This record gives sequence, C-alpha cells and structure tokens, in this order.
Amino acid sequence: MRAAAAALAGTLVGLSVTPAMAAVTATSAEAPVGASCLDVDMATTDQRTVKGDNTANLSLHVAEAQALARKAGRRPGQDVKVVVVDSGAGGFNNPGPTDLPSGHGIAVAGIIAGADQSEPKIDVGIAPGAGIVDKRFYDSPERSQEGEKVPMAADLAAALADVANRRAPGGDLGGRVVVVVPTQVPHSPELEAQVDRLVDTGVLLVAASGDRPTGDSGFPDGYQDEPKKGEDVADLVWPAADPGVVAVGVSTPGSSGTVLRSSAIDLSAPGADAVSRARNGGWCVVAPASTAWAAAQVAGVAALVWSMHPDEDAAHLRTRLEQTASGNGGPSSPITGYGVVQPVEAIQRDVAEMGAEKKVQNQPARPPRAEADVLAGARHDAVWWGLGGGAALVVLLIVRPLLSRRR
Repeated sequence: MRAAAAALAGTLVGLSVTPAMAAVTATSAEAPVGASCLDVDMATTDQRTVKGDNTANLSLHVAEAQALARKAGRRPGQDVKVVVVDSGAGGFNNPGPTDLPSGHGIAVAGIIAGADQSEPKIDVGIAPGAGIVDKRFYDSPERSQEGEKVPMAADLAAALADVANRRAPGGDLGGRVVVVVPTQVPHSPELEAQVDRLVDTGVLLVAASGDRPTGDSGFPDGYQDEPKKGEDVADLVWPAADPGVVAVGVSTPGSSGTVLRSSAIDLSAPGADAVSRARNGGWCVVAPASTAWAAAQVAGVAALVWSMHPDEDAAHLRTRLEQTASGNGGPSSPITGYGVVQPVEAIQRDVAEMGAEKKVQNQPARPPRAEADVLAGARHDAVWWGLGGGAALVVLLIVRPLLSRRR
C-alpha cells in the first residue's frame, strides 16, 4: 500500500499548486451572489441560479484536485459513499422541488457532490463521483421551531446505530464510507457508544465542531455572545468531541461571531461562500459561515482524496488529510485545528511513512511542501566568498601599518 501511494505521488507531481496559481485565484475570484440555501423554499421559482464564483472551492483548489483524479482515469469521489446524517439529503440533485421541511441536508449534499450550474457556469460539488446516502434524523436545525423534530442526542445515536448496522457483512454500506454529521447535540452515553461503534467499522466520521447559538434556547446554552477569553466547547459539542471523529472548524476570517472555539477541532474549511443545491431544484449560496458547511467541505475533500488512494483505510486517510493541512507545524488551534484541508497536497504527498499510528501521538500538521530553492547553491557560494574576502581585507588592514614602519 505504501509503495502504491509513493508511486502515485510521483506520477502526479506535475500538477502541483504553485503560490502564483494561488495568487491568481485569490485576486480573480468573485464571491457568489444568490439566495441563501436555507431561505429557499420548494415554491421559489425566481431564485434558481447563482452569479459569481464558488470562492470556497477556489480557495481549496478543488478544480486542480479534480483534474488529478480525471488524469488518473477516475471521477472525483468514485467508489466512495458519503452518508449525510442530517435533515434529509434525498433529491439534492433534482431539477425540480424536493419536499423536505428544511434545506440544510440538501445544501450539505450539494457541497459534497452537487451537479454543476450550467448557466452561468459554476462548479459545485467537490466530489461529484461520490455516492450520497441519505440518513435523515430531524426536520429543522433550529431548536426554537415548534412542532418540528430538532436534533437530539438520542435520535442521532439511533441514526448512527443504523448506519453501523448497515456496515455489517452483507449490509449495503460496505467499502469506503465517509459519514458526515453537520450538526451539534449534547453528550449522552448512548451517543458516545454508537459513535465509537461506527468508527470501529472503518468509516471516516466527520462532524461540525459547533456554531454559536442564535437564540436563548440554543445549544450550548450561554455561548450566544462573542467569544470570551479561553472559550473551549471541546467537551460540550457532540459528536465532534469524540477523539475518533474528525471535528471541523471554520477558516474564514471574521467568523468568530457565528462559530465556537474548540480544542477538539482537527481540520478546517472555509464554511462560507460555497455554491450548493436548494430545495427548489436550483442553486444557492451557503451563509453565514458555519461549521456545518465546513464539515461538508471536508467530507467532500475526504471522498475526493480517498478515491485516489483506494488501498488506504480510514485511519490512513485521516492522517493524510491532517498531515497535509495548511497548518504552521505548531499545536492545533481552537479555531482551525491543524489547518485548512488541502486536497491537492493530500492527493500528491507521499505520507505513507507517517502511518495511522502517528495519530495516536497527536502529531501537528506540517506546512505545505515548500518550493525547491534553485538559488540555494549560489547563495551558499556567495556567502563563503564574501567571508573569505572580508577576512583577507582584515589581514591587509593589520599588516599594512607594520610594513610601512619597516620601510
């Protein structure tokens, strides 16, 4: 498996993302403008398209990563299933309306594998070749909604138990599976047991690290305002709090007013300005910044990368994502974890020597691969010539007075 990963990395090195490419992307992108995905209802007919760019995907260099997959003869996300445990993701690519109380799950599925918008042309899904599996367990993400089923620990535990059962021999969820939980609930012993059980089946479980509640009844209570010094919800927000889960934060600057700080965060993603799918069959923009959208982005990247490394298991995939994130090599951050996920680096980098055992040691992410320094040799020679010349000048200044006196 390690030899295969090294060979693949060697064949793909020609499509590395250079700093110049990143600069062009940053300056040429136009933020998407369109209806917010959660504001679009099934009857909306005048808000079906988005203008601008999918700036979230551009910042992650998704197009370059997809090009690597296609060059290798694979669809991005091919042979990987992504289970969306949310408000319902069925019909996320329908051309017409989908009858669901909330568009949250559809937006999550659209970020992962949504069909591209044709006019104007906008790339949407990160891993369009992945198979989306719908596991609905609530109706509305807002706890203030009356008469609708909201996210609860007991219901989420039951949903994850069903997914684990389907992973059993003969079940319909064999092979490579990413499970994404883009919501937050309190801890319960049963939920913790089912999270651990599901992770033990060999899935990669990705979860939102937590958004700041907007109402008095929101969870977790007492975190409605701006973050206080030392804020840390690592033990409060589940399933992200479980060490077997990849907890995802938001990397977009200025998002502290909508997301929570947590030392449990492993990876981060933009969590905003992504184009996705809406309940009316059109396209929409996810807003505001949310760890739910960031979790969907990381799940999509995971499916894309896993499709390029089919011989690796979920533990190796997690190591690959974390060790190629754009961290600074230091401790994890309570906002971005080990860094922003980088699909191109995750595909290309030979991380076989890291091994899944490194996760147990909680190693920090390494910074992205540095460009080769072609002038290093010339600088080395120049330094030594300069030192030699300086030494000769010092000797000359000392000896000259002595020679003058002798004359």
